[in-house]
Amino acid sequence: MTPTASRAPSCSSCGGGGEVPTDFGPADCPDCGGAGYLPSRAVLVEWRARDIERALSAGSEPSAVDVRWLLAELRAARHALTDVIALAHDIQDGEAIAGRIRFTANRALGLYDVKTESSS
Repeated sequence: MTPTASRAPSCSSCGGGGEVPTDFGPADCPDCGGAGYLPSRAVLVEWRARDIERALSAGSEPSAVDVRWLLAELRAARHALTDVIALAHDIQDGEAIAGRIRFTANRALGLYDVKTESSS
């Protein structure tokens, strides 16, 4: 499921060439990293998150566009994890992997209170 240059969409910023002109000569395209095609969505999300984090570390205030994007990503992730919990509930309860999936997704979502058994 890794994108290849033939299947991935061509970068519109550099026209698929991987370079953009600058005052100091050609440089790697910032949108595709010099590959000429767009990376996977996971990579793009990580790049944008790092850009926002870097800006915040430098003392910049987050823009409304960045906050809306982060909220959309948060909602999409929570929706996916909720689906994972629902699917794990459909698996036979005797399977240990189903329980692990439910607890892992719930740890991120916080949908259910987790109570530890106390030794009495």
